Amino acid sequence: MIGQDPSAWTVQVALSSYMTNQTVNHHLIFMATAISIPPLLFVLLFLQRRLVQGIAQTGITG
Repeated sequence: MIGQDPSAWTVQVALSSYMTNQTVNHHLIFMATAISIPPLLFVLLFLQRRLVQGIAQTGITG
C-alpha cells in the first residue's frame, strides 16, 4: 500500500511519481536517481566490514 504522505515515500515510490500516463520526465528521474545513489554508497562503504562479517556468520556450513 502506498502512503498518501509524500514525506513517507520510499525512493522507488518517489521516482515513480515522475511518470504519468501521458509523459515520462526522464530528466527528473535521472536527476533524482543521481541524488539518491551517493548516500547509499556512503552507507555501503562505511558499513562494508560489518556487512561482510554478518554474511559470513550467517552462512550455511556444510
